[in-house]
Amino acid sequence: MRVSSWRGIAASVVVAASLSTLAGCGPSLSQIEQGKAITTKEPTLDEFLKSVVALRGEVDRAEGDRKAARAELVKALGLAETADASEALEAATKKAKALDEAGTALHLELTPDAKLLVLVQKRGKKTEDPEALAKAVEASVKASLDVARRMGELEQRARFLDTKRTELSTTPAAKSGDAARELEGARIVLADLRARATSEAGLASSFVVGLAMALETGAAETALAKFTGKSTRPRYGGGGGGAAPAGGSPAPKPKPSDDFEP
Repeated sequence: MRVSSWRGIAASVVVAASLSTLAGCGPSLSQIEQGKAITTKEPTLDEFLKSVVALRGEVDRAEGDRKAARAELVKALGLAETADASEALEAATKKAKALDEAGTALHLELTPDAKLLVLVQKRGKKTEDPEALAKAVEASVKASLDVARRMGELEQRARFLDTKRTELSTTPAAKSGDAARELEGARIVLADLRARATSEAGLASSFVVGLAMALETGAAETALAKFTGKSTRPRYGGGGGGAAPAGGSPAPKPKPSDDFEP
């Protein structure tokens, strides 16, 4: 073997040994940062650490909960189960446009309860029954808003636990064993959980707002007044009712026009 080859091997061994040494010298994560809680002789400290781990588990499930909230809607839109939020919103926009061109106006109301107003605004034109879409939209919105609400609550719990961490840091129990290290790790974990919970709440809320914008095809209140001469709103969802919901008979109205003009 050539001398240069030996030198190359020797250099590789030195580099590997150096990296190993550096890795060994580096600070390792605390148990709480690894998702585990140590057991001490202090019940209050143990309870606190378990609460942090439990909170982390709930925040970890948020992404899956957001996806589950879209499941029924994704199916109603004819998308694959793996479709993400942007794909769902794009498909909802196309669906709303197709319904509008066929004579069905959509308007998603978020308060006091999520309801999709479905109003036929043009006569003499056939349209697909939007009942399945209406049910899927309402279910998705309610589930998404629930995720946003829960994430807001988890963010508040993280703040409360961080306050508790500060209090525990001043007690004698925090000075023994690995308590101080775990409490510092808890500070890092809780800061991350607050940020993640806030982000997840924002993503869930943004999806709802995006869906409302995607489905909006006209001023439903004005359309209703035009058809019925009244300001009372029609029934919501796929159940029909009101002016002329899809799948139902038109309500009596004074001299309706053929087209709705916003």
